[in-house]
Amino acid sequence: MYSDGRSSLEGRPMFTSATPGDPDAAFVRFDDPTSPGLGDAVRAGYLVRTRTDSPTADARANDTSDREVAFASGAQFLSTDYYEPSQYFDSPYVVRFENGAVARCNPVTAPPTCTDDQLQE
Repeated sequence: MYSDGRSSLEGRPMFTSATPGDPDAAFVRFDDPTSPGLGDAVRAGYLVRTRTDSPTADARANDTSDREVAFASGAQFLSTDYYEPSQYFDSPYVVRFENGAVARCNPVTAPPTCTDDQLQE
């Protein structure tokens, strides 16, 4: 309903999750960080969200493979429930950048001059 009556979201205060190429596409969601098209969407300038893990499965198995793919994907928003280790099952699985940083240079789109310490200021 939010986009009804307009071919794009011009003049609207928010944007919706859309399909790349649609006139209202600014933000796109890929639940699986290995999804085809995720990297293309990042390089095309979309705001991209992906998950770092599947609900409970990766954390229970302490499987960091999807987390590492998500970190390398260039997606600007990474979703997880495991910013701290789970208190409900015994696993060290956690999603954090090195040194507890909350931001870092984008591994796909950042200029070569970007350094993570610039983002912490």
